[in-house]
Amino acid sequence: MTAPIALKSKHPEASASRQVRVLDGIARGSLAVFLLFSMFSISIAQISLVAGLVAWLAKTHRTGAWREVRWPVAVPFLLFVAASLLAVAFAEDPVHAAPGLRKLLQMLIFFWALNLIRDEADRDRWALLLIGVACVAALYGLYQAVDAGVSLSTRVQGTLSVYMTFAGLLMLVGLLAFGRLLFRRPRESWLSGALCLMGLCLLVTLTRQAWLGVLVGGVFLVFLWRKKLLLAVPVLLVALVLFSPQAVRDRLHSMADLKDVTLLERFALWRVGWEVFKDHPVLGCGFNCLERMRGKYPDPTNILDRFSGVHSNVLQIMVDTGLLGLVTWSALWVCYLIAVYRRAPPDGGWAARAAAAVVLGFLAAGMFEVNFYDSEVAMVLYFIMALPFVRAGQARAGAGQGGVS
Repeated sequence: MTAPIALKSKHPEASASRQVRVLDGIARGSLAVFLLFSMFSISIAQISLVAGLVAWLAKTHRTGAWREVRWPVAVPFLLFVAASLLAVAFAEDPVHAAPGLRKLLQMLIFFWALNLIRDEADRDRWALLLIGVACVAALYGLYQAVDAGVSLSTRVQGTLSVYMTFAGLLMLVGLLAFGRLLFRRPRESWLSGALCLMGLCLLVTLTRQAWLGVLVGGVFLVFLWRKKLLLAVPVLLVALVLFSPQAVRDRLHSMADLKDVTLLERFALWRVGWEVFKDHPVLGCGFNCLERMRGKYPDPTNILDRFSGVHSNVLQIMVDTGLLGLVTWSALWVCYLIAVYRRAPPDGGWAARAAAAVVLGFLAAGMFEVNFYDSEVAMVLYFIMALPFVRAGQARAGAGQGGVS
C-alpha cells in the first residue's frame, strides 16, 4: 500500500510536466477545432473556444507563468468593456440588456491565440489552416450557386444560416490570404487559386457590404505593395460589371442607386437609431434596447418590426452604449492599428499588413451592417488580429531569401 505512494511522491515534477503537456494539448487542439469549424458550426466553434480558454488558463496557473502572458492593446479593450458595463447598468431594462455582454467575451480569442501560438512558423500553419477551411466552405458555396442559381431569392450561405455572415467570413479570410500572397517570402503562388475560389464565391453571395470591405482592404494592400497597380482597380471593376452573371451586375449597379430598396430601409433604420441616440446620448439605452422601442418613435415604414438592429456598427454602438461606448470602441481600432504598425518589422511583415487590411475591410463593411455583433465574423476577426503579435521565432521559413513572416 505504501510503495506506490512513495514512488509517486518521488516524481512530482514528472507528474506536473505531464499535466502541463495535457493542458497544452487540449488548448492547441481546441484552437484547431475552433478554426476547422469557424465557417461551419458556431456551436462547435464556441465549445472549443471555451475548452481552449480554460485549458490555457489552467496551464498558465499550473506553470506560474502569468508574467509571461502578453496583453497588447488590453487597455482599449478594457475601456470598451467598462463602457458597455456602464451602459447595461444604467439601461432602461438592465436585465434585458445584460445578455448582450456575452459577445464581449469573444474578445478573449485575441489574447488566447497570440499567447498560444508559439512562433511565426506556428502562426503560418494556423493561418494556412484557416485559409484551407475557407476554401472548402467556398467550394460548397459554389456548389449551392450551381445547384440553385444566383439570385436574391437563392443567396449562397454555405453551411451557415445567414448569407451575410458567410460573405463576411469569406471577406476576412480572403483579405488574409491576399496579404499573405503579396508579402510573404518565398511567395506561395497556389494562394492565387485559393483567392479566386473565395472571390468567386463571395461574388455569388450578392453581399455588397462584404464587396465593399474587400475593395477597401484590397486597395490598402495593393497600395502598400505596388502603388502604380491601383490604376488597375477601375479596370477590374469595369470587368466585373461587364462579365459577371446578371444578378451580380444588378447588385453592382444598385450600389450607386440612391433609390435602392435596401438602402432606403437602412436610411429608415438610421433615422430611428439617431432618434433613440438623441434621447440616450451618454451611455446609450443598453444592448437589445431597440426591441423594446417599437412604437415609441415615429416609424412610418414599420422597419423595427422587421429588423432588430440598425445595420451600422457606428450607429448601433451609439444606440447601445452612447458616446462613451463610441469613443472607446473607436479608440480600440485606432490603438490596434497603431500597435500593428509599431509591431511590424521595417519591411512590413505579411501578418501585420494582412491583419490591418482585414480590420479596415471589417470596418468598411460595418458601415452598412452590424458585423461587430455577428459572432461568427467577430471570432475569426479576433483570431486574425492576434497573428501579428505572436512571439518571434529563432528562424523563419524563407528568411535567408530576405522574406518576413
